[in-house]
Amino acid sequence: LPDSFRFIAVGGAPVGTALLEAAEEVGLPVYQGYGLSECCSVVAVATPQQNRRGSVGKPLPHAKVRIDDDGEIHVGGVTFDGYLHEPDQGGSELATGDLGYFDDDGYLFVTGRNRHRIITGYGRNISPEWLESELVAHPSIGQAAVFGDELPALTAVVVPATALDFDELLAAITQVNHTLPDYARIDEYILADQPFTVANSELTAGGTPARNIIKQRYAEQISNLI
Repeated sequence: LPDSFRFIAVGGAPVGTALLEAAEEVGLPVYQGYGLSECCSVVAVATPQQNRRGSVGKPLPHAKVRIDDDGEIHVGGVTFDGYLHEPDQGGSELATGDLGYFDDDGYLFVTGRNRHRIITGYGRNISPEWLESELVAHPSIGQAAVFGDELPALTAVVVPATALDFDELLAAITQVNHTLPDYARIDEYILADQPFTVANSELTAGGTPARNIIKQRYAEQISNLI
């Protein structure tokens, strides 16, 4: 690697631990960060001195970060005045819509979006982004969308990265499941008819799965599996 590679910041969505481990193994100095335009960009970032795998580091001095009782991240300190043609926010604390938590040492972990949160039939709260990031970190899985709201099992709609048969794809999902706690393991999977793209409305402009569209298209198959 070039000597000039000292610090590579990644953000925009949770990064799977397997992917971070792979970067570390080849010597890439990759560190996660977290930020929002409404909060003057960067809110927290890991550094070589303060890094915990899976976290986005610790909040920067200008940011006042707290987690509410529902697990949503709130940011105060330096925030925007508001959106164009909407009431002035006056730099008040921002409810980000993101879910996360602090560990005992003050490292911030971002797990997903509040509006995407799955509450299973057993009452477990799960961020699908977390599971999807772990799935797509496997070299055999190109895209994934996880569902299971009010259901007893989690189902993933999967787009393979390469041509795979049933046994090969099942083996890949099983490998990922071994890294997950029992309550978050993928019980069923559906092989997607086609990749998620903006053209077929299954991918947002931001590159994330269009969950409602995907869920509608595979609703019958999901229902038949559970």
